[in-house]
Amino acid sequence: MSKGKENIIVLSGDDGDIEVEVEVIDQTVINGTTYILVADVLNDDEEEGDCYILKDVSSGESEEADYEVVPSEEADGIFDAFEKMLKDEIDLKKE
Repeated sequence: MSKGKENIIVLSGDDGDIEVEVEVIDQTVINGTTYILVADVLNDDEEEGDCYILKDVSSGESEEADYEVVPSEEADGIFDAFEKMLKDEIDLKKE
């Protein structure tokens, strides 16, 4: 995906008051479920940030996407898929 404002999304908590800007790095579909890899939006002086895997849990009728953070027991396999997809583009590290 190309970088730019079109790849920036705002995540809000269930109560709607927590907002975090993240950049969509890539997406994949595994067993019919869409997953996106997102990362913190970095300032010019930052070199590293955190990334998260989100799962699309939207209903078919919804106009807005609804994502949940993937639980750690599910994340390992999905992280490996993203790591293989992006191996020449970005350095991903598990923590």
